[in-house]
Amino acid sequence: MEESQKSFKILSDCAKIAEILKNNSSVRGSTMHINVNNNKFIEVLREIEEFVKVRVDLSQTTISIDIGDIEFIFEKSNT
Repeated sequence: MEESQKSFKILSDCAKIAEILKNNSSVRGSTMHINVNNNKFIEVLREIEEFVKVRVDLSQTTISIDIGDIEFIFEKSNT
């Protein structure tokens, strides 16, 4: 039987960024603000919800998650 693998597109990109920053000796932790298109923000919330396995309030306009000592703050863009 074939197992379906979950795809975390946005979080995978964030993990790559976190790894690059972690390997840079000049950087000690950081915060990244990411503006997400209004029509894609629900997808981001659902991806985070699936990743952390905790229910996420889909009505919120900002959410953050720590990946590799980097805080990623996703904000819903009004445009």
